[in-house]
Amino acid sequence: MMSVIFTESDDEHTDPFDKTVESTFNNFKKWFSWSKKDDLTKEQIEFGTPEQSSLLINELKLKQEYQAPKYVLLCHGLSGFDRVLLIPSLNLVSSILSGGKSKESQQQLQDRGGVALEYWIGIEEALEAKGSTVITAKVPGFGSIEDRANELNRYISKYTGKLRSKSKSDIYHENPNSTKQEETKDDSTFKENKEKIKVNLIAHSMGGLDCRYLISQIENKNFEVVSLTTITTPHHGSEVADHLVGLTQTIQSEKILPPSIYQLTTSYLRDFNKRVPNDPNVQYFSYGASFIPRWYNVFYGTWNIINATAGPNDGMVSVESSKWGNYLGTLMNVDHLDLINWTNGFKRLVSKIVPEEPAPEVNTVALYLDIADYLAKRGL
Repeated sequence: MMSVIFTESDDEHTDPFDKTVESTFNNFKKWFSWSKKDDLTKEQIEFGTPEQSSLLINELKLKQEYQAPKYVLLCHGLSGFDRVLLIPSLNLVSSILSGGKSKESQQQLQDRGGVALEYWIGIEEALEAKGSTVITAKVPGFGSIEDRANELNRYISKYTGKLRSKSKSDIYHENPNSTKQEETKDDSTFKENKEKIKVNLIAHSMGGLDCRYLISQIENKNFEVVSLTTITTPHHGSEVADHLVGLTQTIQSEKILPPSIYQLTTSYLRDFNKRVPNDPNVQYFSYGASFIPRWYNVFYGTWNIINATAGPNDGMVSVESSKWGNYLGTLMNVDHLDLINWTNGFKRLVSKIVPEEPAPEVNTVALYLDIADYLAKRGL
């Protein structure tokens, strides 16, 4: 029996196709790395300095009273309009792969066919119940940051334009928690005073990058952004995007992913951050998130990819990448979808069946109400 041992010197005789196959295989192995990282404990995750550890948010529950800013815009991340796409229609997939050359918009294609659920489950209603006027943004789910930001600008401009002739009291409706004596009716309009309607942006995931581009790069807006709060936005890129781009380039040299994926890489965001500076007139706040997945968690594979190089993460974005402006804290034991109120209910159910599975102590609706309260108390 003959044995053949390949050493480094044998590489020059290796078929290039074999090397490509091996590289692709290794990429897939890394993607489906089912190591026993689910046995880690919170204490084994490094969060850096004691100051960073003090910013861990282990619990958020609903309170009796909240203040709320008058005007809030919710900006979604990847694969969402006012709904998030689970299974795309064939027409939408074709449009994305062709660079959006379809005669119909991505939103029209998403609305027809495919499987989608509401993006902000219960969050919009909770904010409105506390007195905020809420707009839910609609931008192309898989478009570039520039395209999404321009569409966001058009959407806000159109919406606020309709409000300019209404009285301020009609726009800024009463806070249900306040007494009538506290409320002063204002019949003036923004049109009369030539004022811009002030907007607080709250963004999840990639939506934060759209908002930053909107604030910094789009001029002559008919509204005024006073604050941006981002929740697990990949300000410094996502290692998952790096991995996907590397994987597809191994298989095929041409770009076959949606533009948004390439713009979420760490290299792209390094350049983006140089080109898109903060506006000194806007207040920037941010949150990150971290959890330890079980093997059956939808983010188990992506969590491992990020954890290997960037540490604590929510399955899509590392804690470090989430930091921008005034960092308000790291939300513990929640993943990327928990933060739009998707899977918290399911996790609580699992925790009753599987005792060792920790139930999340961060109530997502309470998070957004806390953000609103935080902004209102600062006069935003």
